[in-house]
Amino acid sequence: MKKKKAIYIASIIFVICLASIFAIAFAYIGKPTETGNANINVSIVSDDGIDFQYTGTATLNLTAALSNLALANASNSYTSYSVSELTNRTVSMTSNATMYPGGLTCSYDIVYTPTVAYTQTPAATSAGLNELVLRGKIGSTVYFETNVAGSSPVVLYTHSISTTSAASTTNQEWGFSARFYNLNIDQSQASGQNPTGVISIENVKCTDRSLSAFITTKAPRSGTDAVSNSPWILTSDHDGEWRYAGKNPDNYIEFNDELWRIIGIMPNIKYCTGTYGTNTECNSTRIGSFVKIIRNGSLGSFLWDYKQTGVGTSTSAYGSNDWSDSQLMLMLNGSNYLFTGYDVSGNKLHQMYGNGIMQGMVKDLNGNNFYNVSSPGGYLDGNGTTVKIPSSATTSSYTATSGTVPKKIGATALSQIATVKWDLYGTNSYTTAVAGSPAAYYNKERNIGNTGAVYYVSATGREKRAVYWYGKIGLMYPSDYGYATGGGTTYDRDTCLGYQMSGWSSGSYQTDCALNSYLLFQNITSTSPGTSGTNQWTISPYSSTAYSLFYVYSTGSINYASATSTSAVRPVLYLKPDITITGGTGKWNDPYTIS
Repeated sequence: MKKKKAIYIASIIFVICLASIFAIAFAYIGKPTETGNANINVSIVSDDGIDFQYTGTATLNLTAALSNLALANASNSYTSYSVSELTNRTVSMTSNATMYPGGLTCSYDIVYTPTVAYTQTPAATSAGLNELVLRGKIGSTVYFETNVAGSSPVVLYTHSISTTSAASTTNQEWGFSARFYNLNIDQSQASGQNPTGVISIENVKCTDRSLSAFITTKAPRSGTDAVSNSPWILTSDHDGEWRYAGKNPDNYIEFNDELWRIIGIMPNIKYCTGTYGTNTECNSTRIGSFVKIIRNGSLGSFLWDYKQTGVGTSTSAYGSNDWSDSQLMLMLNGSNYLFTGYDVSGNKLHQMYGNGIMQGMVKDLNGNNFYNVSSPGGYLDGNGTTVKIPSSATTSSYTATSGTVPKKIGATALSQIATVKWDLYGTNSYTTAVAGSPAAYYNKERNIGNTGAVYYVSATGREKRAVYWYGKIGLMYPSDYGYATGGGTTYDRDTCLGYQMSGWSSGSYQTDCALNSYLLFQNITSTSPGTSGTNQWTISPYSSTAYSLFYVYSTGSINYASATSTSAVRPVLYLKPDITITGGTGKWNDPYTIS
């Protein structure tokens, strides 16, 4: 593995004056005028390191001013209004042919630094809503829409640019716009402001063999597995997203001295870049693309949760389907991540449960101990201490059973795992093609179009459920399993993706759809194909009850079961963006290796 070159960073700056005239009818008034060179040129030069340079300037000036804003309690709530459409800018990179004959990948942060701050109205601040945001897109794909209120610099997005061969040039044309949101609240105090700011490119990091770039630009797009004699593909089902599909694709990767598999490249993932600790939250986040992987083998069959009535978010003797305080989450991540679940309003959910960690115990709302965390423990803990494993509970105060897992995460592997935002939405409808296809699950898991749901009774009681969680180790989503199918001869992949996964256990839907998804545990052993396996948990709740979760049935369908049931646990995680590939072909006997 080549060591990273020294990095020399030069900012690429252009000034954006965010100003326009608003009216209740949302008429657009004022056009931007620009000066300077429209292109930002980034070049890699021959040196003992890498220079990230630019030539020319890129300054934008708007002539309009913000005035007469009167949107208090407007009828068309949450309507987006474009404050200003800013002329596109092109980031261009050319790699040095001598130093980097195979091309190069550089990641960079797009940073907004206010010069005249925008002050959000008190009503929006109180409601936790955003009024003024900056949007950035390449072509028709919107990569970010980030709040720019306040006087502090904001990382708008973390992106990467790659050259795929010697002396080649890659261009990325960014379009920026400022957008104001009519929030159906009192926004009268937004009138009269004239915010301005500077956009710069910072924190440039270049690698000659980024794993993410390798998968998206150089890895084989298709193949035929020599073991099962079945085809596989690397395909994009969503813009900017790449997934492996088929019975046994060449997506094996060595991680933690174990065999794992690459699910794919996932864009627009929010991740933690700041400090993290007991009973604290991530204090700095960014958005980027990540390689998502799953352990090839199971850690064993475990309960998802078995907390008793009144313990944490459990409302019965059947546990809770809230991942953020579940016993399985604690087994995999340790006690620090108990405090990183958030409700639909963005409030930190588990602050309401007692005093946090006291005398080695996590407390519930009534002050009872429900999880022994005298040491963090967990699958993440690679120092050889015992792991707390979920088992049945007979009292209202749950204490975990000590046990072991086959192999825990070591120090090197731990340093390679990103702490990311995991969406925790589920659904109560999944038995029709409209509600239960992989695409339908995908939208519900992320609450796209407000289609997702969690079990919810009241806004103040323990029935409240987290809708997202920051952590390192999770489980697969139902959609991960569905999109992993390669289809077959009677029903091709498109037909499989258009059908409800609850029906993948019979007929040609089983033989063509389920048995051609490498995530069915396990279609493929290390040496020969097979169809036997076991049930395996997902992270997504069945939202009609307080204690049910979706799982992949051993015969191929998606069903739900009580959290007190046992199913196979296959950890899932996201690798940090700076992980590089050092070798391998992705086959089971020659997995990709990373550093």
